[in-house]
Amino acid sequence: MTARCFRVPSAALALLLVVGVWAPAQAQGHGEDYDDPDPWTGVRPEKRGPDSAAVAGFLQILAASDPVLCQFAVGSIGNNWGHWNDDYPTGNLKDEETHEVRRGMLSRPVADPVTVGLLIDALGSPQACVRRAAARMLGRSAEPGTARRLRAALRDGNGRVREAAALGLASAEAAGALHDLVRALRDREQPVIRMAVYALGELEDARAVKPLGELLRADDPDIRASAAAALGEIEDIRATDRLAPLVRDREARVRLAAVHALGEIEDHRATGAIATALRDPDVGVRRAAAEALGEVEDGKAAGPLAQAMDDQDPVVRRLAGQSLGELDDLERAPARLVAALGDSDPELRIIAAMSLAEIGDSTAVPALSKAYAGAEPRFRYAIVKALAETEDRRGDATLTIARQDQDQIVRRIAAEALKDRQEDRKDDGD
Repeated sequence: MTARCFRVPSAALALLLVVGVWAPAQAQGHGEDYDDPDPWTGVRPEKRGPDSAAVAGFLQILAASDPVLCQFAVGSIGNNWGHWNDDYPTGNLKDEETHEVRRGMLSRPVADPVTVGLLIDALGSPQACVRRAAARMLGRSAEPGTARRLRAALRDGNGRVREAAALGLASAEAAGALHDLVRALRDREQPVIRMAVYALGELEDARAVKPLGELLRADDPDIRASAAAALGEIEDIRATDRLAPLVRDREARVRLAAVHALGEIEDHRATGAIATALRDPDVGVRRAAAEALGEVEDGKAAGPLAQAMDDQDPVVRRLAGQSLGELDDLERAPARLVAALGDSDPELRIIAAMSLAEIGDSTAVPALSKAYAGAEPRFRYAIVKALAETEDRRGDATLTIARQDQDQIVRRIAAEALKDRQEDRKDDGD
């Protein structure tokens, strides 16, 4: 057998080795609580970031590479930023050590004004991928004046520069750029407006709700969808009334963005609008609506979700069943959810049992007990969990049988449930 030799263009190979596109991305999230303390806060890396020569070489490699490969590589920029330790590098292939030194340098924030200036110039590159790389590196720069220079670039005469500058401010999450980005919403070029909208969403500043809400009536469907998505990121209930009509927009992508946003905002006033989207002709919108109603958690959604469990799409049916278990103050499980214990879809059966566990409706105990016989291990586990949460003595017989189940997880859950019930009854007797 002859060994095959896979050849990669030199520029592309250099790009992959320098950036390290397979490095795991750090998850970033935002919630209502303060972030956990970071031991690295305020500590600058002992090793310097890339200088202008290194960045110029890197951008040159990007410009010479295949556009798809370039975008793939740029998406990994900064994945390992934020920690600068001296751990021994493991998992490297032979001969990768020399390239790892360059990759490590480019992974650290740019920290000198000369290199920042070079990246600012690159915001006007004819290659979109190079502009994105420059924006990302500027957004993560450790140079104090970078945000100011990005804000100034929002007023550049070149639309490409303005668009990329907005992306850089989004990466930086620069709170001081709010008013500059709001002004950019009146830009004469649509791509700049869309990127400014995206950046305002990344800032998550409630002051942007009003100007973003005004764009929900824009003629360009991409701007309407972008504005809806940004309002979802901000999660301010003042946007609910403006977003609700968009679930009937003529463009599916706008309806989808609106439903997602209303789910993120979690305002009960949106329940009716989202429920309407359960009948949307686009399956993606229906899926989003089924999931969003679970995020809003309004008990009034029980009826529409139960009906959605008969949707022709299996994902819609499953999401609807799952969301029923997330609703507030739902004392009675819909008959369709109980009936799903005998559905032909094994995933839906399990989801139904788990949702019944969340609801805790004792009227479902007979159906749960009946479903236990002959069920597969995961389904038996979900049934036992539901019986344990329901706290109805009619389930004790099934729990007693489950205590001898072949599956050790099922046995453990059943035994714990019976023990808790015995203790509760003893306490009641005392």
